[in-house]
Amino acid sequence: FNRAGGGTLRAFLQWVDDQISEGARVTEAPVPESDEDAVRVMTIHGAKGLEFPVVVLTGINSAPPRGSNPVIIDRASERVEVGIGPAATRFATPGFEELVELDNLMAAEEHVRLMYVATTRARDHLVLSMRRPAKGGKTTAAHIADYMTHDNDLWEAVKLDETYAAPEPLASAANVALSPIDETLHSREYLDDWLAARERTIAEFSRPQLVAATALSRAHKDEEAEQESPEPWRRGRAGTSVGRAVHAVLQSIDLATGDDIEHRARAQAIAEGVPDREDEVAELAQVAVDSDIVRRAVRSKRVWREVPVAAPTGGGSLHGFIDLLFEEEDGLVVVDYKTDSVTDQQLSQVMDRYRLQGGAYAHAITQISGRPVKEMVFLYLKPKREVPLPDLQQAMADARDAAQTLLAVGG
Repeated sequence: FNRAGGGTLRAFLQWVDDQISEGARVTEAPVPESDEDAVRVMTIHGAKGLEFPVVVLTGINSAPPRGSNPVIIDRASERVEVGIGPAATRFATPGFEELVELDNLMAAEEHVRLMYVATTRARDHLVLSMRRPAKGGKTTAAHIADYMTHDNDLWEAVKLDETYAAPEPLASAANVALSPIDETLHSREYLDDWLAARERTIAEFSRPQLVAATALSRAHKDEEAEQESPEPWRRGRAGTSVGRAVHAVLQSIDLATGDDIEHRARAQAIAEGVPDREDEVAELAQVAVDSDIVRRAVRSKRVWREVPVAAPTGGGSLHGFIDLLFEEEDGLVVVDYKTDSVTDQQLSQVMDRYRLQGGAYAHAITQISGRPVKEMVFLYLKPKREVPLPDLQQAMADARDAAQTLLAVGG
């Protein structure tokens, strides 16, 4: 987030929420086999704990990035120093420059430790480009050279032949006879086949492994947006913040009594950056507690809140979070809270948009539990409406097909 130019806490929370809604995941490199015949490209942090016969360390021919944070905390003395603006015209508290110098020193030492990790990944051979610019900052290569000065028996300089010349292009040597293998490799037919195979491989490994239930409704919404103006129930970021706050309150309070709603609403509104709307958060949460469907859940045999689900679908998985799930004698009931501000006239349009999302939840929990879902209910808190998903079985099938399509085309 920081490298992308982000700044405020509110923007960071929005960025985190976007990562969650998009199903972003950190890809961890699998541990390679010791005899794997392959070249692996990875970061230094990703290589921790691993060893390789040959390591080529790149990116060491420039100076490590340097720059001080505007706020520096000295935990030893419990001081906080602040500096604003470029160094030449910086407005800073009295001890800021001292802490900047200390911070840079510690960063340089940490960089040395990081390079130690990188260089010791090599089991047999470590290959380094020791090229250093005549002028400029101290590069990583220069730092490494300093450490190698008195250990000439541990390394060997490999000088490139400056007289090396690239071979003439094949096209300019028309009089050179090609072997049958060369003729095959340089034929247009072979190139076309290779390019086609390459495209198939890229497409295969570019397919996502999972799709979120919310992505199904979002895809439907995007299709609508191409033909219609933005719907009046779409709200700005504060609307989504209120929705997250309401969901968090309903996840933690006692649904039977609604005790402590005001306190939880205040805390969640502050956490979401909309403290001026805590009353609205509390009111919407109270609407849910007073609803018939939530009262049914309280009276049911078993009830779960914020249930993570993931079901195998089309070579990947369909996943999401169910707001409320409860079990009655004849099956499961799925409930999804909606804080959209809609009128009665707009409900049918909104239901079309959320139909696949509801079907996806029901399909996923059926696949996981083996129990039938008898109802899927959208609980709209503004206005207070309980809307069962019609033709549930067909919606489940359509959601499964839509998820398989997204997984197949990489959408």
